[in-house]
Amino acid sequence: MNKSCLILLAHGSKNPEWAAPFHQLTADLRKDMGEDAVYLAFMENAEPDLMTVAGEIMKTSVRHCRILPMFMAKGAHFHEDMPAQIAQIEAAFPGFKAELLQPIGLHPLFIELMRSVIKSL
Repeated sequence: MNKSCLILLAHGSKNPEWAAPFHQLTADLRKDMGEDAVYLAFMENAEPDLMTVAGEIMKTSVRHCRILPMFMAKGAHFHEDMPAQIAQIEAAFPGFKAELLQPIGLHPLFIELMRSVIKSL
């Protein structure tokens, strides 16, 4: 078992087609990294949410998770909602520790990729 896992945290949408790329990315990463290494959760309008995913993870030996917001920048969800949800999860599951990473949109590789795509248009 992995000692840590990664949770991809996407915003969510009522349109089920919206989530398809995130499900595909998660499936691809699980093939590369292992079934218990990567999970997918949504902030709102889609399932599973962070609490549900944390409950799934608690059935394994993993007790530390890094949460990667699949967001472009830091907004209210990052500053308010995510920390509140993490606090609820850690209270509900003693021994579970979640580390909130910077949004993927702020990663230098992601910024460079966007620059490359835009310049290619």
